[in-house]
Amino acid sequence: MDTASVVVPAREEVARLERTLDSLAKQVFDGELEVVVVASGSATLAAAREHSVTDRVLVDEWENGPGAARNRGAEAATGELLLFTDADTVVPPAWVRCHRRHYATPSVVGVGGPLRPITGAVRHRLLFRLLSDWWYRLSWPLGFVQQPGCNCSVRRSAFEAVGGFDESLPFLEDTDLSLRLRDEGVVVYDHTCPVETSARRQREEGYLPLFLAYFVGYLEYAIPGRSPSRAHFR
Repeated sequence: MDTASVVVPAREEVARLERTLDSLAKQVFDGELEVVVVASGSATLAAAREHSVTDRVLVDEWENGPGAARNRGAEAATGELLLFTDADTVVPPAWVRCHRRHYATPSVVGVGGPLRPITGAVRHRLLFRLLSDWWYRLSWPLGFVQQPGCNCSVRRSAFEAVGGFDESLPFLEDTDLSLRLRDEGVVVYDHTCPVETSARRQREEGYLPLFLAYFVGYLEYAIPGRSPSRAHFR
C-alpha cells in the first residue's frame, strides 16, 4: 500500500485540532499521505483549512454522529489505506508506517492500537493502560475485536465491502465496524502502536460511570433489535 489517507472528525475542536494536525505533519512515511478533516464550527473549519498538512476539509453538521463524519471523510479520501483518529488525539511520527506494515499480509483488513492519556497524571496512565490496552489484549483473542476510533486503520476494499461505519449507531460504531470486518479477514491488535488522547471524558464523568455506560452499550449491542443509545461523542 503506497497511498494512505487519515480521516479526522472535528466537532468544535479548534483548541485541540492544531495539535493533532501538527502530529500528522511529522509522519515518517515513504508513501503518499493525505489528511482529510471533517469539521463543524467556523473556528474549527478555519483552523483545519489554515494548517499546511490538511489536503481536504469537509463541512459537517454532525446530525448523524461521528460514524457519518468518518464515512464522509473516507468517501472523499483517495488512499488504499484508511486511517482514523480524532481531533483531541496526538499520534507518534511512525503511526502511519506502524499501521501500514501489517497490510503486507493480504489477509489483514484492519488494525487497532492502544490509547494513552495526554496528561501525565499517574491515575489516568494506569487506568488507560488497563482499560485501553490490556482489555484489548484479553478480548481480542476471544473474538471481541474493538478498534478504537482514534487509533484504527482499515483496508479500503474491506471498508467498502462492509459498508463503512453504521451511521445509525450513536455509540460503539467503531466496535461494530471491527466486528463486521472479521467477515472480510484478520483484524490485528498492535500493542506497540499507541496514540495519546484527551482524558477529559474520564475527568468529567469518572471511570466507573464510563465503564458502566460501555457495559450497558455492549449489552444493548448484543441484543437483537436493540442499539446502543448513548451519544458519547462530543
